Amino acid sequence: MRAVNLLPKDLQQHKSFREEDPAVVVGSALGVIVMIALGAAFFVAHGKANSQQVRLTKAQLELAALSEKHRETQKPTKPSAPITPIVPPPAITGQEATWLSAVSTNLSQRIAFDRVLRDVSLVIPDDITLSSMTMSAPLSTVALPGVPPPTASQGFVIAGTAFSYDSVARLLSRLGLVPDLSTVTLTSTGSDASAGTAGGGSGVSFNISAAIKGAPAPPAPAVIPVPPADTTTGSSS
Repeated sequence: MRAVNLLPKDLQQHKSFREEDPAVVVGSALGVIVMIALGAAFFVAHGKANSQQVRLTKAQLELAALSEKHRETQKPTKPSAPITPIVPPPAITGQEATWLSAVSTNLSQRIAFDRVLRDVSLVIPDDITLSSMTMSAPLSTVALPGVPPPTASQGFVIAGTAFSYDSVARLLSRLGLVPDLSTVTLTSTGSDASAGTAGGGSGVSFNISAAIKGAPAPPAPAVIPVPPADTTTGSSS
């Protein structure tokens, strides 16, 4: 006799577990095992992190309590006594005092020429060309009785050319702003063809002088005592 399968067609095509591919079965089992292992590791790590956080919070609270207790029990520090030097500073003798006075006087009368040059370079207009510059420290002169005092020497003298008289006037006004210069004076002016403008006009040559501040002041004139005149007259007989 011939065997006949009376099951429906959908049941006839369904394979049993034994008929499945072994590679698929093993791969699925390994995937499930890996997922279970990862979940277990996550729960273990999460539990350890929670325990470490609890310990950290407890330690922070203990540290705060100890700091507060130390602040309350801390005593005010006493001011330290002044330290007395073993070797006292040397006293200034009479000769050293004279030297110190001379050095202080010289420093107070010192003229900073570098500062004068820097300030002058900042105020010179662009249309001014300097041909010469002379700076010297004015020397103090002794005034004699009955002799008119000599004119103060001008320690700052410049010469140059400009495009116009307006440029010279601008230079004069700016030099008057330099703190180390005083009595800025235009000594001479004249036409200069070599300093002409682009339009063919002639330029202007100039000479300017000024006094440098900080020079030593002349000493006061010596006062010569004059004996009083005899105003008594003899009696006539």
